[in-house]
Amino acid sequence: MIRPNSSPEVHELANTLGVESNDPAVDIVVHCRQWVDRWVAEAGGIGPPGISDINALETLIKRKLSMVVEEIFSEDDFVRLTDKYARGMGEYVFAGLRAKFDDPETPTFGVLIQRRTADETAPDRFIAVVDCRSDASGEKFARRYFTKWHEIAHRMTTHRFPADIAYRSEDDPIETLMDAVASEIGFYEPFLSPALQDALAHDNWLTFEMIESIIQRVFPDASFQATLFACMRLTPTPMVYVEVADEPLSIQKTIPNAAAYAHWQRADEQDRVTEDSTQQNIRTTRISCGELVQPGSVFYRVQAGELLYDEIEHHLCDFFPPNDASYLGRFPCDATERSAHNGHNCAHRGVLAHIQARRVPGKLIALIQY
Repeated sequence: MIRPNSSPEVHELANTLGVESNDPAVDIVVHCRQWVDRWVAEAGGIGPPGISDINALETLIKRKLSMVVEEIFSEDDFVRLTDKYARGMGEYVFAGLRAKFDDPETPTFGVLIQRRTADETAPDRFIAVVDCRSDASGEKFARRYFTKWHEIAHRMTTHRFPADIAYRSEDDPIETLMDAVASEIGFYEPFLSPALQDALAHDNWLTFEMIESIIQRVFPDASFQATLFACMRLTPTPMVYVEVADEPLSIQKTIPNAAAYAHWQRADEQDRVTEDSTQQNIRTTRISCGELVQPGSVFYRVQAGELLYDEIEHHLCDFFPPNDASYLGRFPCDATERSAHNGHNCAHRGVLAHIQARRVPGKLIALIQY
């Protein structure tokens, strides 16, 4: 798992931005949100005649940041960008973008480029290039919305001052932090919160169908997963996103929301269970990174459509928290940190209230609410 708060790069970025904090990763996100709130207020607030929707918010932010977004949907777009920026403006870095985006070892989804030939007043001083092509996995096309906001996050933070073009791995703490900023701004709460409340109505849990309705109504270009994570952030019900993959099947990723982590924090001794006790109760499903999925578990039964509503209500789950849950669900725990994660010797037990599972290419995803 990535722990941005312990990263010297994140501390350095906070100092550069003038953010004084003992929790710099979270406070950088807050800093960016406050910046956008101020711009929205100056533009007349949310709604006509101010900022009417997420597209208007994007337009406002790009104008304030002197940046434009160029999207790559086909090979012809690489030619277009080379003609426009390399040949037409002398920005020769654009001529080599195709090789970087097509690199099979380190696939690039987007990049932010500061133009060398532009003055400080140019409205296109920064160019974000986003790969929206439909590759074999479909991941780049699906993530195009979030990638765009990820590059906007870079402009608000790492590229607020003169910066060289940088290609970082997705495991870099700065990249994880940019994802958190992108979720906060790209799913701006004044738009997301009313849509989420309307979708929930009088229900006590979040469903995949609700997520899809929010996408259709408010964030039409966003991916299902990114929208789900944003909704989890605002939902008061304890919930954990889970990915199951590989052979044999095992839990590869767990992402709790803030309510789930808070529930674990305040659980008293009666609610806590040990590693040994979880294995003694065959009615209990262990939710822990690296945990093998047993035949007959809740995941198998949901996938096969065998789990009934009354069984869901009374099914127990033992939730082992991510190794570093201090970010209240912003940063995931994945199976690459199994050894550290399995260092926890206790969990809290919850009564399953609702679960949905869905097969996507290469894995099973589930949302557990309790």
